[in-house]
Formats: sequence, C-alpha cells, structure tokens
Amino acid sequence: MKASTFAALALAAFSSEAMAQSNVSLYGVIDLALQSGRTGGTVTTRVDSSAVAPTRFGIQGSEDLGGGSQAIYRIESGFNADTGALANNGTLFGREAWVGLSGGLGQVQVGLNYTPLFSSYVSYSLGELNTLGWGNATNNFVFVPVARAPNSIRYTSPVFAGLTLRAFHALGNEGAAGQPRGLGKISSVGLNYKTGNLSVDGDYLQQDYVNAAMLTPDIQTRTGRYFLLGASYDFGLIKPAFIFQSHRGAADVATPLNTSFANPDHDLYEVNALIHVTSNGTLLLSYGQYKKLANGAGNARSYGLRHDYRLSKRSGLYAGISRVENESAASFTVSSAAGPGIAVIPGKSIDSVIVGIIHRF
Repeated sequence: MKASTFAALALAAFSSEAMAQSNVSLYGVIDLALQSGRTGGTVTTRVDSSAVAPTRFGIQGSEDLGGGSQAIYRIESGFNADTGALANNGTLFGREAWVGLSGGLGQVQVGLNYTPLFSSYVSYSLGELNTLGWGNATNNFVFVPVARAPNSIRYTSPVFAGLTLRAFHALGNEGAAGQPRGLGKISSVGLNYKTGNLSVDGDYLQQDYVNAAMLTPDIQTRTGRYFLLGASYDFGLIKPAFIFQSHRGAADVATPLNTSFANPDHDLYEVNALIHVTSNGTLLLSYGQYKKLANGAGNARSYGLRHDYRLSKRSGLYAGISRVENESAASFTVSSAAGPGIAVIPGKSIDSVIVGIIHRF
C-alpha cells in the first residue's frame, strides 16, 4: 500500500512538473455587423460575420525544451457567427494549422501558414479593433491565394539591429489528382525594419499558376511575381501608413482565378491613417487604387472611413462608410475581413455602411 501511495505521489509530481513547463490556451474572436450596400440601383442589407476581424477560434501552445527553446503549435478555425457554419471552404482548421520550434536562432513553423506578404498587409492596413478589415483599400483588392498556403515552411529570424527576416516556401498542389504538378507553389522572402516608431517592410513572393479555369495535369505552370513595400510611423495622435504592391509575370491573365492561382498583372496602393479622436476611439481613413496593366477598364478606387471604439480590453463597437468605384471591366466590392462582400457587377460602384460589435476571448 505504501509503495502504491509513493508511486502515485511521484507520478502526480512528475505530471505537475510537465504541465508547469507547457502552456495551452483557447482563444477566439466573434465579429457580427449589420451592413447595407447600394450598387447598380439595388440596396442589399444583411447581417455579416467577420467584417472587421475574422470570426474564429483556435488552440495554441508551447512546451519548454530547455536552453531557451520551445516546441510550439497552433490550430485555428474560421466560422460564420451569423449561421455557425465553418468558413474557409468548410475546412475545420482552414486558417492556420502548424507545429514548430522557437529559440535563439528564430522560429520555424511547418503546416498551413501565412505568407510574409500577408504579414505586411496586416502591418500596414491599419485599424484599432483589427487590421486588414472592412474599409481598408488593400482588403478590397487583395488576391486571397497569396495570403496563406498548406504544405509550407515559414521561418522568422531573431531581431538583429532592428531587422527581422521572414522566409517561406510552400510545395503547392503536389500530386493532386487532375492538376498540374506544382500548381500554387510559393517561394517568398520578406525583410522588416523597426526603429522607434518607424516600421518598414519589403517583400518578394512568387507563385506558380495556370491561366485556365479548367485544370488538367498536362497544363504547363507559369510564375507570377509580387513585390511589396510598406511603411508606417506612429506620431502618437496619428499613425499614417502606406502599402504599394506590384504583380508581374501574368500579362495574359484577364481575370483572377483563385483555383488556378492566376492574377492579372497590376499595381495597387493604399494610403491610410489611424487618428486617436478619444481615449477609447480611433478614426480610420483609407484611400487606395488598383491599376490593371493590360486594360485600364479594370481599374478601381477605394475610399474608407471607419470609427472603432473600445468598450473594454476585449470588446468594441465600430461603424463605417466605404465606397468602391469600378471602371467598366472591374467588379471590386467593399470586402469583409473574411467572407465575400456584397456582389458587384462589372462597371458598377458600391456605397456601403456598417455598424458592428466585436468580442475577443
């Protein structure tokens, strides 16, 4: 009996020690809004999930391996708060799913990861309650397949003299039935520099695509190349930011094809500013343009004004007005942080207003 009691106590002590070295947390965001948009003479009013921030939940954790090293992981699922349905094409953990190591030499993540390009979108599309959301011009123009990729490796270096290196490689759809080999393969590198209140990013990303709506194994893949520059400076009362992106290598692509990873050659930019108008409230001002190189009829302009107000550390309210003006061949809309915006037919503009609430847990 004494031996059994001693063994049980030893096991409990060992388990407590192991648990003390590990950290596991459940987190999430719920964002719901009422949006009304007018385009082509038609008014659409609806309840939207994920307007300012993607509605999601996730589990993340770490284990201390000693010597300043940790094993880390994260799985994150997007869902629609208005219906309860899964987002991200019904994939359970379609936002992030990776495991990795972190230590003195940096951090490595393997699985479903965000690209360095996406990290810069988030850094320089400003907002108080969330960045890269409703009202940001970049959010209206971004090509979703460059944001994240499965079967990928992401590396983030330690900070050295204000510089942080991000490197990324994704294998693409290797071995997928009925698809060209290597479709969607991504190689990317980004460099961030921070000193005081100044932040600057430069990124390069290349992605293999095919200019075809119907995929077959014998189609030859080609490479589109993205170049991005972003910068911001926090003056305290006001924080301005700038993003410029150029895409080349797809001159014959007429319209974006998500499943083919094909994106027309273009330039886009956003100029925005976050203004602290009250102790708990900020005003976001955003203007941006999308310029399609092959055909100016595919150009568009975006205007955004949004007020974010923090009720507490975890909860907030927001309200905004936004407009997207499309040339005759463009059909951009006021996009949510996750999920489709109100549909716009080519050549029509859209004016939209929104009010919403967000809570983090």
